[in-house]
Amino acid sequence: MGVEELTNPLLAGFWNETRLRSSLETLSPATDQPDPGMSVQWTRIAEALGLGYGERSGAVITKGKTLMRARTTPSAGALYPFEVLVAFQDGPDYALYHYEAAGCSLRRLAAVGRREMAGILTAAPPTDPLTAGPLRSAPLTAGQADGAEPPAAVVAVVARPWHAMRKYGRRGYLYTHLDSAHAATNIALAAADAGFAPTVRLRFDRRALSRLFGLENLCREPHALVTLAAPAEGRPTGTGGRPANPFAVPIWWHDGGRGLEQPDGPEREAWELVSPVSTFHQPRDLRLRFGTTASVRPADTDTPADTDTRAGAAAPVALTGRDETAPADLGPAVLARQSAKGFLTKPVGADTLGRALTAVRGGIAVDCADGPLAGLRVLVRNVDGLSPGAYEYDPAGHRLLPVGGDGGSEEAVVAACMNQGVAAGCAALVALHAPVRQLLGERGQQGLAELHFHAASAGQRLCLGAAEQRLGITCLGGFDAGRIAELALLADEEEVIYVIAVGVADENAVKWDRAPIAYSHGRDPHQPT
Repeated sequence: MGVEELTNPLLAGFWNETRLRSSLETLSPATDQPDPGMSVQWTRIAEALGLGYGERSGAVITKGKTLMRARTTPSAGALYPFEVLVAFQDGPDYALYHYEAAGCSLRRLAAVGRREMAGILTAAPPTDPLTAGPLRSAPLTAGQADGAEPPAAVVAVVARPWHAMRKYGRRGYLYTHLDSAHAATNIALAAADAGFAPTVRLRFDRRALSRLFGLENLCREPHALVTLAAPAEGRPTGTGGRPANPFAVPIWWHDGGRGLEQPDGPEREAWELVSPVSTFHQPRDLRLRFGTTASVRPADTDTPADTDTRAGAAAPVALTGRDETAPADLGPAVLARQSAKGFLTKPVGADTLGRALTAVRGGIAVDCADGPLAGLRVLVRNVDGLSPGAYEYDPAGHRLLPVGGDGGSEEAVVAACMNQGVAAGCAALVALHAPVRQLLGERGQQGLAELHFHAASAGQRLCLGAAEQRLGITCLGGFDAGRIAELALLADEEEVIYVIAVGVADENAVKWDRAPIAYSHGRDPHQPT
């Protein structure tokens, strides 16, 4: 990819459209149908996709040491082990398109029946007799009943685990959940900013959706659906005439073209390898519970922070920005978000950290409002106005509850992050945690999926909050959970799900964990495999 393509998306689009090809059937836009780009609603949805999961300025080094345009959501190793399909309401049915972030290309795949789509959206997954628990499907509400107004679009974030597993092994399957959740959350936020009413759905029949979308035998697992209800009449939409993301200009191909890439032998082997832990292979019938869910769970008020201060316990620390819950302007925050490749050994202000944390207080409409949420613990190391140590974040009061400790040495922090140099110099570590084993026992594979979705959703919000405050941030999937738990003084039953480092970004640093070897998992990138 040339330098001009990296910096000028319009030039890239022009080059793609004007290249001469011998086969017009598969690559030329159709001429016998209306151009969907002329539909105002379709265009707004495409723009929301481009902002939620699209290209932005800058470039990153990929696993293969090649350059690719940076994207609006993070991914372990810049692998992006998922695909995005979107079904647009098209008269009596839906038109299914494959959305490709590279180039903001939308390619038509097939027509999808409205009744079949409605059946997936209004029914819980089938009961698996080996894992079925006491929670059962709820009866449909009036808003979900057959015949209700269908959504304007249904966005499916579909995991392709092999793309992460070939680098990270079985742990790569967890990264597919985290990465796809970042994208689904950001797409939902971008759609809401464009005037749509999004709902994220995690409790649906993945096998039925795979049949409907033609994903059978392709080693892909639908992770999340984002339904977009059309804006109410008279409600303001869009971004005042400016492009939501100037680096993602939609290009439509609506002639069918080529289908999705077929899996090879190693990918099929990896697909079977995750069958015992996959929500696709092991469905669980859980009650549909619609509502707006916070990004992190309330803090435990029985922590030492809330004991009598006369006994020597530290008092809770109120944070700046209590009345804020989201970036003031989503678009600039999304486009400014980037993963820090290193940190300078400089302090950040408690006010800056507090304002960044306000972003995780926001809620998102889901079909699993009773699902498991992660707690958020902050390991403060170099924050002006805060003593080093572990703090539990209380989203309701927007405050930090002191737990204890001294924040750990730099050597201990780097070792706990699997010797990733990016953690050195960070001002604080954020650990998202939950009683994982208990939740797996209660909710099985669906609990694993929902927990990782909510953890990554909180992480994405925190990334946006940090971008608005110009705070360096990077999400770490490779970490020693036991060591992080010791540094953060977590209770024995609490396990770490996700780690996020924040601080003053070092713009000259290089992030080595995107090399072909999984450096973030303790492997020396200079040693042969």
